[in-house]
Amino acid sequence: MRTTLNFSPSSGVLIAAFALIDGTAASANPILSSWFTQNSSQYCRVIQSRTLTTPVTSWPTSGVTNNNTGGASQTLAAYADVQRIRYTATDVYINANGLASYTMGPWLTNSGGLFGFWPLSRDYQIRITRNPVAATTKARHPGGMIGMMVNGVAIYDLGDAFAFNQTTTPTVATNVVGTDGMGSAGIWSRDALAVEVVTFDPGFAHQPGNNGQYHYHAEPKALRFQLGDNMKATYNASTNTNTYTEDTSKLHHSPILGWCYDGYPIYGPYGYSVATNPTSSITRMRTGFVLRNGANGTQNLVATGRTTYPKWAAVVWNVSNPSGANPVSLSANQWGPATTYQTTGPGGTTTYSLGRYAPDYDYLGDLGYTKGTAFDLDQYNGRFCVTPEFPAGTYAYFTAIDSSGNTVFPHLLGKQYYGTSNAGNATTVPGTAVELFNGGPNTKETSQAPVVEKSNGDVTLVWSSVEGGTYKVEASNNLQSWTTISASKAADASSTKTVYKESGAALSPSKRFYRITRLSLAPYDP
Repeated sequence: MRTTLNFSPSSGVLIAAFALIDGTAASANPILSSWFTQNSSQYCRVIQSRTLTTPVTSWPTSGVTNNNTGGASQTLAAYADVQRIRYTATDVYINANGLASYTMGPWLTNSGGLFGFWPLSRDYQIRITRNPVAATTKARHPGGMIGMMVNGVAIYDLGDAFAFNQTTTPTVATNVVGTDGMGSAGIWSRDALAVEVVTFDPGFAHQPGNNGQYHYHAEPKALRFQLGDNMKATYNASTNTNTYTEDTSKLHHSPILGWCYDGYPIYGPYGYSVATNPTSSITRMRTGFVLRNGANGTQNLVATGRTTYPKWAAVVWNVSNPSGANPVSLSANQWGPATTYQTTGPGGTTTYSLGRYAPDYDYLGDLGYTKGTAFDLDQYNGRFCVTPEFPAGTYAYFTAIDSSGNTVFPHLLGKQYYGTSNAGNATTVPGTAVELFNGGPNTKETSQAPVVEKSNGDVTLVWSSVEGGTYKVEASNNLQSWTTISASKAADASSTKTVYKESGAALSPSKRFYRITRLSLAPYDP
């Protein structure tokens, strides 16, 4: 990279010329252009606890109970967000480490202690179809990753892989006995937010204990802020963290936050009030799900116990419902726990209150309400609509929040794909794939126009840089002989740009040229 500066004392005119690296323009196709790459050359950082509030680029997990992956730690810095984008006529291929560029952590327990599971850099190479198709038969989400946010972080659905299991068949609804089991095939599937939200960091994500896979179950608050999605951040200096809240003062359509493995986009919570009219007002997309608490025509599970099942859930979990009834009557060996049921274990007393399980919710469309009037989103948490990126219309998912900005069921996605899921890990990428973006340690640096302070002749150079990089800065008055003015200028930390100032450089020479070379790169997690 070379920057030239020509300064003429007689005219006082500063002429700056700088070399730029040619780049491929992003396609107008949103699945190619929506990925968040501007911080890809920046390290990921975490805040470790309430007291260890300085963001760090590597983090140990030793000494923490319930360590992930047997105590594995992030010993090398990793680059943030999406690292590489390639595409063919049918698919897009995304490479990412699965860690965000906003400061992640801390992750705490209900009592304020450390959660104990830590994020680890991944090696994602994900394929997502560019030609999504609505599925004739809707498939239930499997466990784990079902999509990717535009910052390369994994998307999970509303469940947390636990379900209630009876230990004895009850005689009445009040004497159901059992416990929640991980990996269970039980029909009372647990809502992750009901039990895990306390372990989310301010960005609204966390990770499991077996693989350190940082992921979202609900709206990605910090990413929404980075993308300008009607979100504001309040900084707390004592904890070095942000609190994210809704900002509806200048409401606008939400951006694309991610992509589901069926190829359909996931938007934030705001869309056009009339699904097919882009001139209609912007409004919050209302979920179609409500608690079964006796309101809205639902059965009151607090009074009856979990002896029936909502129609939508019967479809998802293959509960027999030949008559299409809502709710579906269950046999005693299928009942869930009473909402007053309690168990006591190593973690204390647990109450199985209403909202703990996905089938604690009913879908308004099954209760006679009209979508588009009483609510906006279908049982998959989406709708067909026009958006700024899809003026001709598309099916799109929307994140679900209430009027106070709190996440509400089903939070991000329903329990089934709307489309045909044909995406996931890609072991290979076709040789014909076109590279659209290659960042992180492979970033091609560019420079800004040099800035001269006329009062003292100082020249400030600014260039895009790769964190962990070391640069040599040279200067010349004739483009023939070069003088090193900085032999090892380290890239500025926590930034994608580096600044260097040469004092008084524009006072005497009529011309001044600069060139900047990256010499080395610190070890990083590949």
